[in-house]
Order: sequence, then C-alpha cells, then structure tokens
Amino acid sequence: MIQIFWPDNSYKPVINTVLVLYIITSAVQIPASGRWHLPRLDLTESAAGSEMTDYQQYVLALSGEASAQALQDLLGDQGVEAQVNISDGVCRVLLEDTEDAGLAEETLRDNCGEMPYEILTGGDAS
Repeated sequence: MIQIFWPDNSYKPVINTVLVLYIITSAVQIPASGRWHLPRLDLTESAAGSEMTDYQQYVLALSGEASAQALQDLLGDQGVEAQVNISDGVCRVLLEDTEDAGLAEETLRDNCGEMPYEILTGGDAS
C-alpha cells in the first residue's frame, strides 16, 4: 500500500531517512519527569566551598572597579578632576581642586544610591 504512494525518484533516500528518523523519535520518547523548569543555581558558600567564595570576591572587586570607573568618568564629563576608589563598601573621591566639592557632592548624591561616599581633597587620600 505504501509503495503505491511512494515516489520512485532521486528523493527516495531522503524520504526514507526522514521516515526512519520520525519513527525512531516517535517510538523512543523520553518520559516527562513532572513539570519542566529552569535549573536553579545555588550560590551559597556551603554549596560550592572556597571556590565560590573566591568567585564572589572576584565579582565584588570587578563590580567595584567598574562602578568607580563609571563615577570617575561621570565626574570627568562634568569637568571635575577626581580619582574614585570604592573599598569596604565606601566610595572615596579624591578631588584635585577643592572648588569642585559642591559639584562632586551633587553628582555623588544623585548617582551613588545607598552607597556611602566620602569626598577628600589634596593629600587626604590615605
């Protein structure tokens, strides 16, 4: 019966292959194990040990550097010459010119969110 409708041309091997793959995938289906969900990543220290702690410290350091650079660029765009450093959760801004303190204060207040910040001038960067 199937051979009546089966074409006898150059597409026959392709059709045979597709048919065989369809039959295999239909017959051998993986049973569903409940509902599908995204895998969960456990980032607690107990789950990964010291490797995860090292990674978390790296991520915090990298994000601190990126945040400091972004604030320094923002201050630079406004004409404020400053060096920005974020350490121990505090943003420290060393100004080259004390007259820029007001503009720096306004910029930091608008962009630091809840992060505490200090504005230092001259040799107070230690």
